[in-house]
Amino acid sequence: MSQPFVSHVTSEHAVNWSEDLEELHEESSRTHFIDVWTRSAILARVGPLPQRPRIIDVGCSTGYLLEDLRRAIPDASLVGVDLVAGGLRKARENVPDAELLQADACALPLADRSVDGAVSANLFEHVPADERALAETLRILRPGARAVIVVPVGPGNYDYYDRFLGHERRYASGELARKAAAVGFEVIEDIHLGAPLYPAFWAVKQRNRRRYEQLRGEALEAKVRDDIGRTKDSALGRVACRFEERLLAHGVKLPFGIRGLTVLARPREPA
Repeated sequence: MSQPFVSHVTSEHAVNWSEDLEELHEESSRTHFIDVWTRSAILARVGPLPQRPRIIDVGCSTGYLLEDLRRAIPDASLVGVDLVAGGLRKARENVPDAELLQADACALPLADRSVDGAVSANLFEHVPADERALAETLRILRPGARAVIVVPVGPGNYDYYDRFLGHERRYASGELARKAAAVGFEVIEDIHLGAPLYPAFWAVKQRNRRRYEQLRGEALEAKVRDDIGRTKDSALGRVACRFEERLLAHGVKLPFGIRGLTVLARPREPA
């Protein structure tokens, strides 16, 4: 059987994720309301695109966003990049016609100006040198092409869960946009997702910071496994996400949320 992806990984590459974390986190992210809403918001902003566009998902994991891209843009040539082999194997099952690459987001194995769109959900917070990863994303985009990136926000909400998942940071408001502009991107949109859910989210995160900051080792892993095991989809959560979608459609952008969504573009070159 042929390898399900092409590897560009060397012993120098390190990743703030693992096969165990991939398996632990996988199913909870497929149908959970905030993840479904995140992918929908990304899809709504990745265009305009040419016919038969080439689109890359940086940090594709098990390929749920690639699946959504395939349904929404049937003629697209899809590329998925991730450092974790287990996720790429699942992505091969979910999107068998995608080009899958095991590679570092800071060293993408693609030619300059070779893609028409880039997406990334919950990857950049794992990258120590996130500005370098932004510069790599800029490099591979054609002039005028967009990148849509989602990251967790709220540095004051960083807790044991973020630490266990290998998050280098939760982004401050506007932080990703500022870093992207610094490497040469044009910032098209910078918004929050999950604002209607934020008060309850904030309360839980602050409780976690007070009660569980000292968790380490097996106790920490057991707590996170229990948290993920109790993660359920929610009809109320889905309603809240649809409400937020309508708010954004009418230009209402709340200054807080669970995640940040930033739409970037590689500037067009002068005629």
